[in-house]
Amino acid sequence: MKPLIAAAAALLALAACGPKAAQEAKQASAAIPCPGLPAYAPLYPGAKVTLCTQGDSTPGKIGGAVGFTSPAAPDVIVARYRAGAAAAGLTPGLDLDQAGSKVFSAQDGDRTMRIQALPEAAGGSTAILTWGAAKPS
Repeated sequence: MKPLIAAAAALLALAACGPKAAQEAKQASAAIPCPGLPAYAPLYPGAKVTLCTQGDSTPGKIGGAVGFTSPAAPDVIVARYRAGAAAAGLTPGLDLDQAGSKVFSAQDGDRTMRIQALPEAAGGSTAILTWGAAKPS
């Protein structure tokens, strides 16, 4: 909720500077595209991406991180990734619950994924999904 209030306040302040500055701020706060996620670590349905980074992680490997918000609770988000990892043949690793914050990881060789979802005070979740894989030849 605080980021939403801060964004609204920034837009109002920029509106006083003129329509061009307000339009640029609105475009900067638009959803972030995040193509190229591996099939075993897809974006959560209906998620709003807040961060997306991908690239070479170590020689011969690629990886990325996707931050997102969702109206879903952390346990619902993590349950979906747990089921998806099992369907993709990944072996579970971490599976933690600490005061409502959930963490789950799984891997199979070079294919890795980790999801961490934290509850928001107003409902919903903020989450980060990280993944890794062998670099395609």
